[in-house]
Parts: sequence; C-alpha cells; structure tokens
Amino acid sequence: MSVSMPAAGRTYDDQRMLRGAALASVLVLTASYVSVLNEVAVIVGGGSDVVPVALVTLLVASVVAALVSERTAISAALLLMLLGNLWYIQSTPATVGLLLDAWRVLLSDAVSLLTGLSVVQLSNAGAWAVGSVPAPVFLSWYLAVRRHYAVSAAIGLAPLIVLVLTGDAGTLVTLAGVLGAAGAVGFGDLERRGASIEQADALAVTFAAMAVLSMTVTVIPAGSGSPLSFHGASGVGGGQGQTIEGGVIQSGGEFQIQGGVELSPEVRFTVESSQPGYWRTGVYDKFTGDGWYRTGGTNAWDGAVESPPGSTETVEQVYEIERPTGAMPSVYQPVELSGDVADATQISRQGSLVYERAFQSGDSYRVTSLRPDAAPAQLRQTDWDYPGSIRAEYLQVPSNQPGRVGDLATDLTADADNPYDAAIAIERYLEAEKTYSLDIDRPDGNIADAFLFEMDAGYCTYYATTMTTMLREIGVPARMAVGYSTGQPVDDDRYVVRGLNAHAWVEVYFEGEGWVTFDPTPSDGRQQLRESWVQRARSAGNDAVDTDESRDQPPTQYENETASTPSIDDPDDDTNSTNTTDPEDTNRTNSSVPSIEEFEEQPDETGGPLSWLPPPDMLAVAAIALLGLGVLSRRTGHAARARRAIGVHRQGRGRTPREDVERAFTRLEYLLAREKRPRSPTETPREYVDRMAADRDDERIDQLRRLYERARYGDDLGPAEADEAVDAIDDLVAERTRWMPNNR
Repeated sequence: MSVSMPAAGRTYDDQRMLRGAALASVLVLTASYVSVLNEVAVIVGGGSDVVPVALVTLLVASVVAALVSERTAISAALLLMLLGNLWYIQSTPATVGLLLDAWRVLLSDAVSLLTGLSVVQLSNAGAWAVGSVPAPVFLSWYLAVRRHYAVSAAIGLAPLIVLVLTGDAGTLVTLAGVLGAAGAVGFGDLERRGASIEQADALAVTFAAMAVLSMTVTVIPAGSGSPLSFHGASGVGGGQGQTIEGGVIQSGGEFQIQGGVELSPEVRFTVESSQPGYWRTGVYDKFTGDGWYRTGGTNAWDGAVESPPGSTETVEQVYEIERPTGAMPSVYQPVELSGDVADATQISRQGSLVYERAFQSGDSYRVTSLRPDAAPAQLRQTDWDYPGSIRAEYLQVPSNQPGRVGDLATDLTADADNPYDAAIAIERYLEAEKTYSLDIDRPDGNIADAFLFEMDAGYCTYYATTMTTMLREIGVPARMAVGYSTGQPVDDDRYVVRGLNAHAWVEVYFEGEGWVTFDPTPSDGRQQLRESWVQRARSAGNDAVDTDESRDQPPTQYENETASTPSIDDPDDDTNSTNTTDPEDTNRTNSSVPSIEEFEEQPDETGGPLSWLPPPDMLAVAAIALLGLGVLSRRTGHAARARRAIGVHRQGRGRTPREDVERAFTRLEYLLAREKRPRSPTETPREYVDRMAADRDDERIDQLRRLYERARYGDDLGPAEADEAVDAIDDLVAERTRWMPNNR
C-alpha cells in the first residue's frame, strides 16, 4: 500500500505554494518603494504614517478584490491618486487656497523628480511621501490577488523607477524591488501553467544568484584595494563629496558631511566690496541626520527678488575669478546682478545665485545685495511667533533624532527671553565646549547628536549643523549656509579669498527682520591653520596661493572673524553691526550652562542591543545567498541527505507509543537510504524494507517492520512495544554509524 500523496493533491498544493510565492514577491516589490518613502518621511520629520497607510491600503485591497470589478478598482486607484495630490497640496502652506498655482507646483515637482531632484528636496516631502502610497499599493495588490501578476508588477515598478531616477532608492532596495517584480511574473506564470513546485526551485536559485552577483559587483570599490564597502547602497543621503570646498563649489541640492578633510590654500577669487562679509554660495534647509538637502529648484534670474523685511544695508561687490569654479558667491540677499553672466544665472528659492556654466579665470561680475543690519537690541524685540510657511520649512529635524539634542538645547536656553538670546547661548556653548579641527573621524548616526555627546572637535559643518538643529529643536527657524569667509584684506574694501576660506555657518530667522548670520565655529584655531597653510605653500613655491596684491603681505585673515558672529560693518562700531553681540552679553549664559554629563546617560536612540550586527546590506546578501543555497541543496538532493544523516540519530519522544514506533521506522528508512537508496514513491514500506534487507537476515529489521505495520494499520500499541522499536533502531544505528546519542 502506497502512502505517497496523490498527484492531484500534489498539484493542488503546488499551485497554492506558487500562488503564495507570487503574492510574496508582490509584497517584496511593494515593500521596496514603501520603505524608501518611509525613510523620506522619517528624514524630514514627517513621522511614520507611510507604513500604516500602506498596511491599511493592502487590507482594503484584499477585501475589495473579491467585491468589485477591475474597472471599478482602476477608478478607485485614480481617486486615491487624486486624494493623495490633494493631501500634498493642502499640507503645503504656500499652495493653500491657490488651486491653479497648486497644480502648477504638482507639475513642476513631477518634472523635477523625473529629472533627478531628490524627493527629500521637495518643500513638503513628508506629505508627498504619504500621499504617494495609496494608489500604487492598492491597484498593484488588487491585481495580484486577482492573479494579474504581470500588470501588478508593472504598477509596482512605476513608483520604484521614479525613486531610482530621483536617487532616493539605493542599490539594495532597487534590487529587491526588481527581484520582487520578476518573482511575481515568474511564479505567477508557473501557477497559470499548472507547473510543479520543483520547477520553481530553478527560478528561486536564479534569483538568488542574480542578487548575490549584483550586490558583489556593487560593493567592490573600483580601482581600490580597500575592503568591501556598502556606502551609497542605502539610497537617501547616499552621495559623498570630497571636501568642504567640494560642496561649496558644487552648490547643488545635496551637502554630505565628511570626516577628516583638507583645504586648498590656492586663490579662488578676489572681491571688492563696500563691506566685508561672508560670500555665500548655497543654503541648505532639510537635515537628514548625516547631511543636508536644499529644497525646491531654481528659477532664471530676472531681478525680481524680494528684499529682506527689516532694516537693511546695501553691499556692492565685484568678483574677479582667479581659478575655474562652479560657485557663484554673493552676500545675502542679492537684488541686482550686472555683467555678461546675468543671462546664465539662476537663483534658488533661498536666495543663492547659481551659474549655469563654469566660471573661467578672468571672468567677473557685479552684485548688489541688501543685507539685514538690525542691531542686537532690535533682534531682542522679536518674539517666538513665526509664519506657518517658515515653521513648516525651517523647524524640520529627522523623526529619529535622539531626544537628548533637544533636551540640551532646552536647558541651554532656559533663561533666554527671546530667539536672539537663545541663538547667542547655543552659539557660545559650542564655541566654548568644542575644539576646531579638520582631522576627525566621521561619526555614525546623527551628526548633531554625535558632535554634542561623542566628539571633542570638529570643523565648520559640524558646528553649523549642530547649532541649526538645536535651534530648530527649541522652535527657532534656522538653516545652514555655505560659501567662503571674508578672506585676506589686501586693500581698502578688497579681499583675496582662497580655498581654505571655504566655510559653513548658520542663518537664523527673526520675524520682521529676516535671516541673520551666526557663526558658532571658533575662529582662533582656523585662523592659525589658514595662515600656516598659506605660508607653507609659499615656501614650497606655489604661485597659485597669491595674487599680485597679496604676494608680499602676511596672509592675515579679516580681523573681525574673531568675533562670535560675522560683522559686516566697522568692527569698532557695535551699534551698527548686524550680528555682533553686545559687550554686556559676554557672560550672559555662562552661569547656567548645564554639564554635558547630565545628558550622556540618556540612551542613544540610534543604537541598540543589535548595533554589533553587520550592515543591513551585508546581512541581506548573506540571507539571499543562504536562501539560494537552501533551494539549490533541496533541488540537488543534498538537503534530503543531510536530513537523513541527522534524523537517523535522533529519536525524540512522541506523545503516544504509536508515534514512537513510527519515528523508529522512519529512522530505519533513513539508515537504509544512507546505505543503499531512498524509498521511491511507488514502493510500500514493506516492499522497500524487504528489498533493502534481502541480503541480510536481521530480526531487528523484521521486528521494526512488524511493529510499524501494527502502528499504521493494526491495533494500538503500548509502551512496551514502543520501547522495543526504539531499542531495535538504536542497536542498528549504533552498529552501522560511528556514534550513537542516548535517546532515552
């Protein structure tokens, strides 16, 4: 009598397994793009609404798939898309009530995303991420449940492709999504053709090989003998620049914070300016935890620039380019631009100039800027109430930022009665507690948290990032600006600016006054470093570190950079200084500065008990490789042989004597299979044992066969018969193998 499963039963089970594999593949595809959108929402501080929305949508689609037609489902998906766009529009303060402008924003955003703008750079990326989830998740899962796997995969791939174009989907996520789509089509086709599960093994092995080979190629650094690196595989925030100045020159939409860097002492440009200043090239307003993004695109320069709301001073500047560069410096806020460059200039929504080409040596241009010049007394008159659009864009911090950053900021500013005093308190704390150094290791996790609680030193991007983040934590709008510090004065109102002047600082918003510059980076260390590098380059005969005007002068930097914030007026005239602190403020906050140890005991939310594990990318590759090896071993029979090799030694105890006897007989089959061959599906247990034991006369084998037949087809057995069966198989295994565990 055969105990093998009937062919019809196997076919039914195979179809169920293939359908399960196809649906699981669609879920993998869905998880790939949902995970990227969720990461975007977390980065911009939008909470964790993406995953709950996706789960609810999956549940609804599962129910709807059995109730409505496909035409109705497509209409429902279009409605969800419309609602998602409306959600994005109403969540964006600048578009509320302006329906026509809102749809123009949607079209502009769509074009920008398809041409490479990161989702993080959208002005309200969190709302966009949430609104983008329901439509593709609903329709893709609905069609998968109704067995339209190819169309389901195509719909799921659409948002993933968009995220690949924007650079937000990393290598691992993209690979998972593509394999999910391929699995949905492949397993779905096998189910449609009534194939067996064995045919799916080859498909699974192929997918595993594709994944491992793809990841192996990705993680091998080109032209490098360094160990495998997974940098850049994560997607959002994966790009890396080389130096501070690299980010300044590129002035693009992304600024990644580095570890140790070097700065060039060579001259970049000279500037003749009616007032000294910081020559700004870019502003970043979206903090990711390990870097910055600039939201929004750029518009062609047309001179229609809104002036700062408060009192301002006019700063006239003429820039002469000494070395080819992609940067276009200017003092904030540029309102007039003269020269041949105007037609090829763009302006960002934060007021930075962007040149569409590259400047060459000898190029020049003129800029007129209106810079806020409110005195400290005026800034102290501002309050903590800000417009909704300012709050929405400039109070953002990542949702997963450790809470101790905000706790420390709150304690430092507990005695501040206004945003200005709060900014001064944080600025002075960072100047006093941290040391300036370019020779540092880049920390893991959140930069602001690491700089406050794990690092003793850093350079300008660490100071500026940390101050900006702390201000946002206490409700003061702030952003990070990059560009060049004033440089070496060589004549009245004329400055030589070198690569080592590349710098980052903070701009703080004051209602009624506009954006005001603060610089928390200590000046003493960087001044000495700059001057020593120039002198060393001069000694080495590098002519590029000087112009004719600077060659015979000591490389002393603009002296007012020693102030806690950059002055744009006469250093001795405090009443007219835009940002210079009043003398009476010198020790305003020192008496109540909390100890850093108070906050170091708090757990770092970015770590945890599993922080010792390898990177997720490596774990994923290992898991895929193990899965592929498992399926391959099953297909080649190695898994069955391993199972028999282990099972022959393990009896265990069943709940009844019948189970003990059946397990003992299974061990006998394993033993005979090791010695000769496994039992074929067409053989009964009696036929198999008789054939395998025909050349030996062993009462123990006959005893096991008789007890098994009684257990399967005859009377109930007692404990005594079960013990006989276990003893018999233990003796046989002990004779024919090298070791025998105690199964008692």
